[in-house]
Order: sequence, then structure tokens, then C-alpha cells
Amino acid sequence: MNSELPAGAENPFLSDRKPRIMDIPVNVQVVLGNKRLPMAALFNLSRGSVIEFDKKVGEPVDLLANERLIARGEIQITDDGRLSISITEIVSSAA
Repeated sequence: MNSELPAGAENPFLSDRKPRIMDIPVNVQVVLGNKRLPMAALFNLSRGSVIEFDKKVGEPVDLLANERLIARGEIQITDDGRLSISITEIVSSAA
């Protein structure tokens, strides 16, 4: 059985489902930095405690979709004071 489509033909499976796929919710996170701490350090945290992360101010942050790295970018602040990210690099799926 030949399952190939004729040249120029659109795959009906993909075209019929693309709108539904685009509606699936994806959890998006921005990672400012990482730090590994012993459990005792977590229990000793209190108001005013400071945790130093591995990234410096101005370094790109990681953008994750469903816990998978998809891009990097720079933190920005919107006119109404919200945090946002300006994408500077798209990470290939092979990475």
C-alpha cells in the first residue's frame, strides 16, 4: 500500500487537526536562574534571605514550554509594570 500523497497535496490529517492542536494549552515558564541548595538551607530561609543564582543581570533567561527549553530572551518591563521577555534566540529542537 502506498501512503505517499501526490506532489502538492495537503495532508488531510494535519489540516483537519491543526486548529484543534493550536488550542491545546501549554505551560510557559521563564527561568531567571538556578541554584542547588541543601534541604537545611531551604528550612533556614526567612523573610529577607537572599539566594544568589547562577545568572548575572543582563544575561539571557530561558523560556520553557512544558518544561522543555524553546528559546532565550531578555527580561523587559511593560508600560503597566508587568514582566515580559523579548526573544533573542530560538533553540533548535535538536538541542
